[in-house]
Amino acid sequence: MLGKEDKQTSFFDTGFVCAHLINKNSFYAKMHNYADEVITDDDFADIYCLDNGRPSVPPARLTKVLILQNYENLSDREALEMVRFNIKWKYALDVPIDYEGFDRSLLVYFRSRLLINNKEKMVFKKTLKLAKKAGLLKKKVDQVIDSTPMLGASAVKDTYELLRDGIRKVLSFLDEKVKSRVKLSLKAYGKDDSKPKINWEDKKERQQLLSLLVSDVKEVLSHVDVNKEDIDTELKDAVNLLAKIVSQDIQEDKKGKPKIKKGVAKDRIISTTDPEMRHGRKSKSGKFNGYKNHILKDVDSDIITNIDVSPGNCPDKDMTESLIDEAKEEFGIETESLCGDGAYGSGKMRKKMDSKKIELISKAPPLKDTGKLNKEEFNIDVKQERVVCPEGKVAKIHHKSKGAEEEITKTFVFSKEDCSVCPRKDECTNAKNTGRTIIIGPYEEYLQEAREIQKTKRFKDIYNKIRPPVERKIAELISHGLRKTRYKGRRKSRLQSLFTAAAVNLKRIFKEQDKERLILDIVGANAVSI
Repeated sequence: MLGKEDKQTSFFDTGFVCAHLINKNSFYAKMHNYADEVITDDDFADIYCLDNGRPSVPPARLTKVLILQNYENLSDREALEMVRFNIKWKYALDVPIDYEGFDRSLLVYFRSRLLINNKEKMVFKKTLKLAKKAGLLKKKVDQVIDSTPMLGASAVKDTYELLRDGIRKVLSFLDEKVKSRVKLSLKAYGKDDSKPKINWEDKKERQQLLSLLVSDVKEVLSHVDVNKEDIDTELKDAVNLLAKIVSQDIQEDKKGKPKIKKGVAKDRIISTTDPEMRHGRKSKSGKFNGYKNHILKDVDSDIITNIDVSPGNCPDKDMTESLIDEAKEEFGIETESLCGDGAYGSGKMRKKMDSKKIELISKAPPLKDTGKLNKEEFNIDVKQERVVCPEGKVAKIHHKSKGAEEEITKTFVFSKEDCSVCPRKDECTNAKNTGRTIIIGPYEEYLQEAREIQKTKRFKDIYNKIRPPVERKIAELISHGLRKTRYKGRRKSRLQSLFTAAAVNLKRIFKEQDKERLILDIVGANAVSI
């Protein structure tokens, strides 16, 4: 049954006993004073029974614990220690000084309940409503976007370990009758079995182990029919996972023996305990394993207007539309302009933002340096399908080709006769059978415009002013624990991100509310003196 906060005061209330010990400007004092404006027990009425069973720990209290937990970047055990012994936490939660807390398993259960009932965004959404109420956030805003790595909670495994873990996972879901018919070459699939002890520097021993593992994979998969209607969902998922690991990492040599593929598969699974984790790369040298956080922030108020989590290998630009659309449809925030670094400045992104009537403030991707005359030196008229070289020669369109999304790329080729006698031939092209070739992509018009705009002083001033603060906001989020997920799976990781963003938003809102109260106090004092 839905439990509710008891507002009856007593001599044990921290507000009565300990208020003088708490810094009035601290986050804990603000939580005590204002948290009820953010969340109430009635917000959870639809996911609890209202008239039957033992009353639950009030969900508003659990929510406050999750906010404080993410504010301080604590584990469940550490958070419950704070609830039991820390005066600041008791004051923030508005519980008596002798409050003992609750079992930490309840936090796990409560998070699961939020996810099952699609309530993971509710607290974050409430902070946006409060920001609007405080006059911080407008309906139409200028926004900044960026991403940052979020390290996964599971260990990254090599091919040998992935195969072993995958086999072990399938075996754990097989019933005893089927399991008894499985004849395995290796016995290293028990819960406590360590990695096979071989000489890992010996190529033959590694090859022999790989052959045995692949043989066991085939044996296990041969006993499961994933097309059966009554197959257990967890077993089916485990089988599909194992099959994907084999296909991504293993191939046969000329003699039909299995060998590990060279290179890394595009969407390679790196952990069986968290199959959604991926190898990521924030820069050429900055590699990581896990997820990415994508952050959308209002320029004027510094409020985070949306946050989402993707696999680590997801390109930054791929999350842009969903972040903007969700902010508008679910949170009531419309984007007038969007600023981001060069990762968001592609021609395709510019076309999408143009269709949404959103100004994109971002640098266009740099042209490839081929050591020859740059494409920008040519006069390109996309509409008239005409390309003129620096020497005044005109190229005729050679052919058009369609991409996967039916987008047309045009190839222009200058005549061999014109290029062969050109005084700038050596600095323009190495082509022997034709003249210089210019390829015009489907978004050339958008990129041309962008490259002209980014040369202006207005663009430089705006870009250099509004983009850097998002880096500081990301640093603030990281200081509250956003660098690493505490959970397995993308959705649980996003729940952590949403609560961390909610805590950071509350810090900003509380500061504004204090300003308003200070102004009211000053006005009131002046009125009395008059």
